[in-house]
Amino acid sequence: SIATRSAIINMMIEDTGDVNEVVPLADKSCTLNIIQRVVDYLKRHAEFEADQAEDDVVNAYDKEYQEQSDEIIFQTILAANFLDIKSLLELMCKKVADEIKKCKTPDDIRDRFNIRQDYTPEEVEEVKRAHPWIYDKNAK
Repeated sequence: SIATRSAIINMMIEDTGDVNEVVPLADKSCTLNIIQRVVDYLKRHAEFEADQAEDDVVNAYDKEYQEQSDEIIFQTILAANFLDIKSLLELMCKKVADEIKKCKTPDDIRDRFNIRQDYTPEEVEEVKRAHPWIYDKNAK
């Protein structure tokens, strides 16, 4: 079953003796929309496994699955982490890592992910002096 692909859900199933017992499925940061996306991912990957799908078919699905807003990506990461679904967690973290790789400087990363600068100008200058390679736009 697809539920057993999540270590957390699998433990809940094993630990629950009564089929009518209420089981908490997500932490407070996870919405039903995200849970549905996670279930869709698990169902699709179960189908791929059953059909012995080619890698290019699986990879195409995964690439399309990753193409979401930042908010959905980060919520999916939280859900995959909470539910202990390693393949989904790695897939979505890879998307974030790929986006970070496109950035040349810490400022580019902050701009890309809308991260507020919380250092004072003096602290920024101190970091630049201590680690000039971070701000070198020509560095790879």
